[in-house]
Amino acid sequence: MSSEVRQYIIEDAYKNSEVFSAQLLKLPVKKKKLESKNTQLKECAYWKLYDKKNIQEDGDQLKAVTGICLVVSVFSLIGLYSSFFN
Repeated sequence: MSSEVRQYIIEDAYKNSEVFSAQLLKLPVKKKKLESKNTQLKECAYWKLYDKKNIQEDGDQLKAVTGICLVVSVFSLIGLYSSFFN
C-alpha cells in the first residue's frame, strides 16, 4: 500500500471519528397539556360527522368519508364488471 493511500485512509478515519464523537444534549422536556377554555365536550353526548350547530364546522370530515365510500364503491363496480367479462 502506498504512503499516499495510507495517508488518505488515516485522514478519512480521523474525519469519521470526529463525526461520530458528537455528544447528545439533554434538554429539559416540559410537557404542556393543551387545554382549550371554550370546549364544549361535556355538552356533546356523542360525536357527529357533520354538526350544523357548530359554527366552526366546515364539513371536511363528511367530504372525506363520502370520498372514501365513493372510491370503494367505484373500485367494487369495476371489479365486478371485469370479473363478468373474463
